[in-house]
Amino acid sequence: MRRSLAPALALAVSALVLIGCASPTSAEPRTSPTPASSSPTPSPTVEIDPQIVVSLDGIVVTDESGTRSAAFEDPAGLLDLLEDTTGELPEPEKVENAPGYDSAFVNYTWDGLRVFTDSALGGPASVAITGPSLAGVPIQTEEGLAVGSTRAELLDAGAWGIVDTEDPTTAEYVGLGAREVPGTESLTHPGSVGILYTLFWLDGDTVTQINIPANDFSDV
Repeated sequence: MRRSLAPALALAVSALVLIGCASPTSAEPRTSPTPASSSPTPSPTVEIDPQIVVSLDGIVVTDESGTRSAAFEDPAGLLDLLEDTTGELPEPEKVENAPGYDSAFVNYTWDGLRVFTDSALGGPASVAITGPSLAGVPIQTEEGLAVGSTRAELLDAGAWGIVDTEDPTTAEYVGLGAREVPGTESLTHPGSVGILYTLFWLDGDTVTQINIPANDFSDV
């Protein structure tokens, strides 16, 4: 008995029809992942140690607000700087002179510092450092010396005796640095050009006061 091929043919045709009608799968384009944005790294905070440095030229104050300076040749600017730094401006005190002579000089005195200048602020001024700090801010010379420094530190920096015959290892007053001032003549070394320098007072082997700038050509 012969089997009919019709059902098999019908199934084959149906399969071909379904294959022909199927839509080809479209390739999806690949996309690169978007990198995550990173926040900028904040700069580290730089801590500033406030300080006051006095040189032969003037005063430099450094604190969180920046660096400010004033020259001894500008007494008004110097007093403004110190008032801004300390929050106060002392009343000027007249400097006593020899009997019969009227003094034109005054002192402005803070705890730790004294400014000496003429009453008209015509300049130049000078200062006496009398304490290790001013309004809580350490005060020192440009060599890093301060009230409380030792004689050994002075000698290491090159200090010399104010009087030639005195030994700086025992002298009560020693000097540091020497800058010639053209047009002046030294009173201690006649015939030589006068100098500016830093004068240190010592009690034993400890600095108790610093005068800057001191000089050897003025009798004031």
